[in-house]
Amino acid sequence: MKKNAVYILIGVLAVGWAIYFLFKNGNGQEQTMVVHPGDFIQQVSLSGKVVAEENLDLSFEQTGRVSGVWVKAGDKVFASQILASQDTAQIAAQLAEARAGVDAQNAKLEQLLAGASPEDITVSETSATNAETALANAKVSLDDAKQNLIDKIQDAYTKADDAVLSKTDQMFNSPQSNNPQIIFNSDNQLQTDINWERFLIGSVLKKWKESFLSLSLNDDISKFSKKAKSNLQQIKIFLDKISTAVNNPNNCYNVGGSCGAIPAIWKTDNSAARSNINTALSNLSSAEEKLRTEQSDVKTAEGNLEASQNQLALKKAPARSSDISLIKAQIKQAEANVQNILAQLAKKQIRSPIGGVATAVDLKAGGIVSANENVISIISDNSLQIESYVPEKNIPLVKVGDSAAITLDAYGEGAPFSAKVISIDPAETIRDGVSTYRIKLQFAGRDDRVKPGMTANVLVTTEKKTDVIAVPQGIIMNKNGQKFVKVKEGDIAVERAVETGDVSSLGQVEIISGLKDGDMVVLEQANK
Repeated sequence: MKKNAVYILIGVLAVGWAIYFLFKNGNGQEQTMVVHPGDFIQQVSLSGKVVAEENLDLSFEQTGRVSGVWVKAGDKVFASQILASQDTAQIAAQLAEARAGVDAQNAKLEQLLAGASPEDITVSETSATNAETALANAKVSLDDAKQNLIDKIQDAYTKADDAVLSKTDQMFNSPQSNNPQIIFNSDNQLQTDINWERFLIGSVLKKWKESFLSLSLNDDISKFSKKAKSNLQQIKIFLDKISTAVNNPNNCYNVGGSCGAIPAIWKTDNSAARSNINTALSNLSSAEEKLRTEQSDVKTAEGNLEASQNQLALKKAPARSSDISLIKAQIKQAEANVQNILAQLAKKQIRSPIGGVATAVDLKAGGIVSANENVISIISDNSLQIESYVPEKNIPLVKVGDSAAITLDAYGEGAPFSAKVISIDPAETIRDGVSTYRIKLQFAGRDDRVKPGMTANVLVTTEKKTDVIAVPQGIIMNKNGQKFVKVKEGDIAVERAVETGDVSSLGQVEIISGLKDGDMVVLEQANK
């Protein structure tokens, strides 16, 4: 059988083609043929190979050591059968833990639905009482911290007042007037700054004293403390400038028009004043920090009390639907974790996705197998198919559903089989530099004689017509775009116009019109 695609024109009617040849060797007698209608069959001849409907190469999804192989080449397997497995001890432990987690969540749900025991309620009541006591103690500590800060504010004022009025005003004339004047010579700008700042500090001390006279635990004490620190900083800057002046050896004490040394007591008092101001600032910062700590402790105690009271109420109340829904969701989450681990476990196993036969098993227990390395091959035990490739020039003729006659090299022409085209690839496949298209044919029925891998000879019937008149392609003449055939009319050969249809590669042309049953055509070579 030819392996290249061809058209074959076959006359199968009983009348067939009546062909008469009249010839004389070298005498020039015409050769003629009487045409009759018959069946016109187009067929494409191909070669192919028997393949399984499904042919699968199986592999592990992860690299690992093979712990067991439970199939060998030639064995029949069923769908979902475990064929090989890697070491799963660690995953099995994780699976056991995950399943225990599901059990734990189910137990929590049962406990929630049953409600709290009297013992649990007693424990919660005790916890709430203790939280109330802790909050009361925290509030007492907070009040103590507030009072401590108030005391430090008042102490800061006392230290500031002493630093200015007692330890510094001795260096001024009219220190509490609108025009205080320092009584020793100094740098003019520094002396001017000192006089001006002494004037300002008088107002600061007065307002400061008035501000805390009515200060109580209910006030925003932190605000007063912040203001006190600001006042102390202003006085500290003032005292620092005094220190610069009294400790400058070039400055002198103005007495009776003469310039004497600045008294040592001024220097001592200034140093003590500055130290007291720094102490007051430090005391305020410590007291503020203590207040913040106690405020935080109160908030924590309030939160603990609220939590313990809520817990007690929860213990006494029946299960809420939202709580039940939450635990049910947690159960689903735990079950999803189990399924995830099962999925990881599945990656350590090779299961057959189909029923069929193992054709290759390339692994053994104890060996290391890489991820995605094909180690087991399976073919389905369903009906077999034929895979063939149709050249580009013939693919327009072939369509899904076309019938085909099959012979196998293993059994010869005497054992024909029937099949039909079930699929045609939309994309080309290059074979030996030629564009082809893969087609698949399904055997009409199951036959145990057919084995995968057998070579098949395929004759696809692409079209079949009845009552068709056909003539050899060589007698068709073309003149001015019109086709003619010489026909005998009596003893005369005349040119008759014809309309043609399909042409086979064997040179037979379908005549659509122009000839009728019984016409005698001349088989001489046509002029092109």
